Amino acid sequence: MSNTQSKRFSFRKTVRRMFSASAEDDQLKSASGSNFNPASSTQIGGRANVGMSAIQTSLAVLKEGSALGAKVPYLAPIAGLLLQALTMRDEVKQCKQEWEVLMQKLSNVASVVVDVAESCQAHDINEEDLPIGLRAILDTLRSDLHGIKIALEECAETGGIRKVLLRTDILRKIKQYDGKLLNVLQTFQAKLVLDSRFALVVQDRKITTTHVGSADAGQAEAITYISHEPSTPQIFFGRDAELAQIVHMIFTNLGSRPARIAILGPGGYGKTTLANAVLTHDRIQEQFGDARYLVSCESLLTSGALLTELGKSLGVLKSAPDALWSRIRTTLAAKESILCLDNFESPWDQPSEVKYPVEDLLSRITELRQVTIIVTMRGTERPARTQWTLPPLAPLETLNHDASKEIWTRIAGGYDDYAGKLIKAVDHVPLAVNLLAHLAQVTPPVLLWKDWTSKQIKAVQRGQMDRLSSLEYSIQVSIDSGRMKVNPSAKELLGVLSLLPDGIHMEQLDEFRRILVDMDIISCLHVLQQCSLINLTERRYQPHPIIRHFSNSQGFLSSKHKSSLEDFYITLASSNPFRAQPDHYAKMVLEVNNTKSILSSLLKSNYQNQARLIGVTLTFTNCCQNIGDVSDTLMAQAVQFIEGNHGDASLLIKCLRQWGYLYYSGMDMESAKQKLQEAERLCLSRPQVDHHLHAEVLRDLGRVYVLQSALQEAENTFQKALQLYQSLNDVVGQGDIYQRLANVYRLMGKLDEGMVSSQKAVDCHKGSNNILGQGYSYQRLGEIQLKLSRLSEAEASFQQALHFHQIANSILGQGNDHAGLAGVYRSQHKLDRAEASAQKSLELYTTINDILGQGNAYGQLGDISYQLGNLDKAEVSYQKALELHKAGSRALAPEGKRHV
Repeated sequence: MSNTQSKRFSFRKTVRRMFSASAEDDQLKSASGSNFNPASSTQIGGRANVGMSAIQTSLAVLKEGSALGAKVPYLAPIAGLLLQALTMRDEVKQCKQEWEVLMQKLSNVASVVVDVAESCQAHDINEEDLPIGLRAILDTLRSDLHGIKIALEECAETGGIRKVLLRTDILRKIKQYDGKLLNVLQTFQAKLVLDSRFALVVQDRKITTTHVGSADAGQAEAITYISHEPSTPQIFFGRDAELAQIVHMIFTNLGSRPARIAILGPGGYGKTTLANAVLTHDRIQEQFGDARYLVSCESLLTSGALLTELGKSLGVLKSAPDALWSRIRTTLAAKESILCLDNFESPWDQPSEVKYPVEDLLSRITELRQVTIIVTMRGTERPARTQWTLPPLAPLETLNHDASKEIWTRIAGGYDDYAGKLIKAVDHVPLAVNLLAHLAQVTPPVLLWKDWTSKQIKAVQRGQMDRLSSLEYSIQVSIDSGRMKVNPSAKELLGVLSLLPDGIHMEQLDEFRRILVDMDIISCLHVLQQCSLINLTERRYQPHPIIRHFSNSQGFLSSKHKSSLEDFYITLASSNPFRAQPDHYAKMVLEVNNTKSILSSLLKSNYQNQARLIGVTLTFTNCCQNIGDVSDTLMAQAVQFIEGNHGDASLLIKCLRQWGYLYYSGMDMESAKQKLQEAERLCLSRPQVDHHLHAEVLRDLGRVYVLQSALQEAENTFQKALQLYQSLNDVVGQGDIYQRLANVYRLMGKLDEGMVSSQKAVDCHKGSNNILGQGYSYQRLGEIQLKLSRLSEAEASFQQALHFHQIANSILGQGNDHAGLAGVYRSQHKLDRAEASAQKSLELYTTINDILGQGNAYGQLGDISYQLGNLDKAEVSYQKALELHKAGSRALAPEGKRHV
C-alpha cells in the first residue's frame, strides 16, 4: 500500500473506531436517533449513502484535532460548529420544517468539509498549502455557522408569546442562511474541484526546486514553480496581419502606457496560438527577455485560484499567502514584462460574486505601468474595469482558403480535392482544419469526406474528448458558458437561428418578437454575440455554419417554436409578389432564403396537406423568379414529394410547368421545353385535368419557341392556348395570349396583325383590371408602335407599361419598359435620355441576374455611344454584350430587346 493510501486508510479507521464507540456516547446516540434520511441528501461530497451519524462522527474527529488537527487546525472550529448545529436538530421547538431543509444543506456542507480533511491527510497538505480562494470560502462558512448556531439556540429556548413574536425574524434568518449555504456548496464545485486543487499542490512538490532571486530582498530563496514559458507555434498560417497589429500596438504604447490587448473570438479560432506567436516574436523577445509569461486560466474558477496560478508563473508562490499579491506586484513592477492570461473566460465568465473579484484582480494588474497585458478569451466582450488599448483588436475570424490549405498540407503531407471540400465544409475554422488534417495522416480524405457527410461535426475528433481534440466538445464549452446558463432562452434562440440560413434581419426583430412571444429576443441575441456563437453580418444575426450544424444536431429548437416558424413562413410564402404592398414585398425579399429553407424541410417531411404545401411552393417560386433566383431545387423536391406520396396529377403538372418556366428564366431552353412537353403529355393523357392548367402549359411552351426563334411553332401553340381560354371564357388568359401573339407577329413582320392583337390584349386586361397584364400589353403595343415609327404613341405606351409594372413589383417588366424607352429616345435623337434609360434597364436586369437582358442593355449602350462618337466606350459596351450573350448561350435578340 502506498504512503498516501496508508494515510487515507488510517484516517478512515479512526472514524470507524469512533463510530463503533458512539453507541456508548449519549450525545452521538441522540444524533444517530434523528429522523434525517440519508437517501435524500445531495451527492456534494461523495457521501450520499453515508448516514448522519457517520458524518457527525467524522466531524467529532476533526473537532478533537488528533493528527489531522495538528496539520490543519483551520478546520477544527468549523467541524465543531457543524457538529453543534447538527446535534441540536431535535431541540428545535419552532419553524421545525424550515430548519429541516436547512439541516440537509448543513449535512452536505459537513460532507465537503470531511472531504477536505481527508484530502489534506492523504496528500500531506498543511494549512499554508490550502488555496487562498478555499480559505476565504472556509472563513465565510465559519462566520455563517456561528450565526446558524445562535439562531438554533433561540429556537430551542423560545416559548410562549416570545415564540410567536420572533417567528418572522427566525424565518428570515433561516432563508438567509439557506441561501448562504447553497452559495458555499456551489462555490466548492463539489469534490471534483477540491481534488483538482490538491492535485495541483502535489504536482508542485514534484517539480524541481529552483533558486530565484527574491523580488523584495537581496537574498535567494528556494521556491517551487511550474514553467509557463511561451512556445513558438510550429504551425502558424493566416494570422500574420493580427500578429503585426498586436506587435504594433505593444510598441506604440510602450513609452506612455503599456498595451492592454484582448484576443477575442470563438473557440477553436487560434487565440492561444496567436498569443504564443506574439510572445515568441523576435522584437518581443528582444524587448522583454525572460520576463514573458503565459498563464493558463482554463481550470481556474476564482480570483484566488488565478492569483495562485499567477504566483506560480512568477515563481513567488511560496511566500506567505496573505503577502502573495504584494510579492506578485513587486515582481511585475521590477522591470518591463509582458503577461498573457490565456483562456481568461474560465475565471471571468462566472456569477457576479466570482466575476467581480476576477475583474478587480485584472484591474490591479493592468494598473502596473511596467506590464504589457494580453488576455485571450472566448466571446466578443472585454472585461470591465480595465482601460483597453484603442483601437481594439477585432475578434478573430475564420482563415482564408490559402491559409487553411497551408495548414492541411503541413500536417497531412498532401492535399487533394476532398481535402479542399473538407476545409470548405468546416468553413476554414482553424481547429477543425487542424483536426481533420491530423486525421488525414491515417485516413484518406475521401473517407473523411464520407464520414463528414454522415456525422457532420461529430466526425471532427481526434483522440480524447477535450476542447483541443474535439470540435463538438469545443463548441459545447461555449454553449455551457456562464453567460449562457444565466439566460437559458439564448440556447433556444440559437436553435431558431440555426434553422434559418439567413438568420434574423434587424428589420424583422419586431416580427420575430410576435412569433416567439415567450422569449426576450434582444437579451438572447446579446448573450449569443457575447459568447461568439452568432455574428451580426450585413444587419443579419447569424450563427457560424459550424455552430448551425452543432445546434441542429443537438435539438435546441423546441417543437413549439418550430411550428410557429413554419406557420409564419408558409403564410409569407403564400403571398402573391405581384399584388403585395411595398412593405410586405420588402419583407418577402428579406426572408427569401429562410422561406426556401423552411419549405425545403417541409417537402422532406410527411406534411399532410399536400395541396397547400405545393400551392405555397409554386407561389413562392414565382417570387424567387421575380428577383432573379431561378434555382430549381424546390421544384425538384416538390415533384419528388408528389410522386412519393402518390399525389394528384394536376399538382404534378403544375410543378413541371413551373420547373420548365424556371429553366426558361435561366435561359436553358432545351430543358425548359423538355419539362413543358412532359407536362403537356400529362394534360393530354388525363382528360379530367383542368383546361386552364393545360392552357398555361401551352402558353409557357409557346414562350420557349419564341426564344428559340421557332415562330410558327410559337404561333400554333399560342392559338391552341387561346382556344382553351376562350372555351373557359377566361378574359385574363385571352389577354395574355393576345399580347404574346402580338409579339410573334411583330417578329414575323406582320405589324398590322400585331397591332390588332396588342389592342385586344389591352382591352382584355383593362376589363379584368389585371395590373401586370396591362403592363405587358402596353409594352407590346409600344414595341409595335416603335417599329412603325409612331414614336410619340410608343413613348406613351412604354410609360403606361412602366406605371403598371411598378405597381406590380415586376422588376423584369420595368427593365423591358426602360429598354423600350431607350429605343424611342434613340429614334428621336434624344441620346442623353436614351443613355439614361438604357443604363436604368441595365441596373434592373442586373438586380434579377437576367444575363440576356444585361447583354441587350449593353448592346443598346454601345449603339448610343457609337451615335455619340464615343468609339472607345462603344467598344467596351459591345464587348460586354458579347460576353453576356455567350454566357447566356444565345445570340443577340432582334432589335436588341428582351422579349418575355
